[in-house]
Amino acid sequence: MKKMKIGKRVYIAIIILILLQSIAITLITNEVIMASINGMEKVNYNYPSAIGFVINILGISVVIWVFYIVKLVEREQEANRKLNHSTEVVQALRGQKHDFHNHLNVISGLIQLEKTKKALDYIEKVCGENTKIFSISNVDNPEVAAILYKKCAIAESKGMSIELGITTDIENISIDPVSLCTILFNLIDNAIHELDKPAEQDKVLSIDITEQEGYYIFAVGNSFPILDPDDHEKIFEPGFTTKKGENHGYGLSNVKKIVQRYKGKITLESYPKVGTIFTVFIPKK
Repeated sequence: MKKMKIGKRVYIAIIILILLQSIAITLITNEVIMASINGMEKVNYNYPSAIGFVINILGISVVIWVFYIVKLVEREQEANRKLNHSTEVVQALRGQKHDFHNHLNVISGLIQLEKTKKALDYIEKVCGENTKIFSISNVDNPEVAAILYKKCAIAESKGMSIELGITTDIENISIDPVSLCTILFNLIDNAIHELDKPAEQDKVLSIDITEQEGYYIFAVGNSFPILDPDDHEKIFEPGFTTKKGENHGYGLSNVKKIVQRYKGKITLESYPKVGTIFTVFIPKK
């Protein structure tokens, strides 16, 4: 993030310098303005008026080119960001391929040992897990897909069960990718943090991405803990947290601000035997 901020400052400085240079050239070549500045009735120059006109046109064109260059830089940054996320998706798929080979070895061993029933049960279990993971490919958004692959891999490595329900490609969502990723990062990370406690045996992380008329719906749930009803409103306040340590309590408040900025809404439900579920509604374009 620091590098990006420094880059923006450099671009702004260059734009200001070019604009100042263009304005200076325009002023110098304009006899009326120069005369008013110098307190003179008339300023005589040795160049034809056509040259002054051309220089003024060049000054205006420089301003236009500056904005064009800025747009090109923004597109390049966007392309690089998508490429980085696509690389993460490829790495996640390579990990899936590695696991798939291991599953085949297990099935082959069970068949050789004539454990047909166990081999079939193992195949059904693997197919069910892969169907859930591959449902991420429904998302027509490389940034979101990369986050889901990565976070699911982290949750699995911590011994958590994952329930995915993705039935839309979120192609026409109105929010920009960075803001959407910020929402998902915070909600999924919070869920994993709560589940990564030894108190419970069944640790279930649920992620649902669906749509209804006018909205895309993102629901992230953790099977425990159950939140106190009195904390349902407080949890979105800046600085309020149930975590230990400093620098906590700002993720959900940031999420709520982003959701409200895009005219969406966020809800919280927490019930025994169900868990805690945060649901975000983002309008379609």
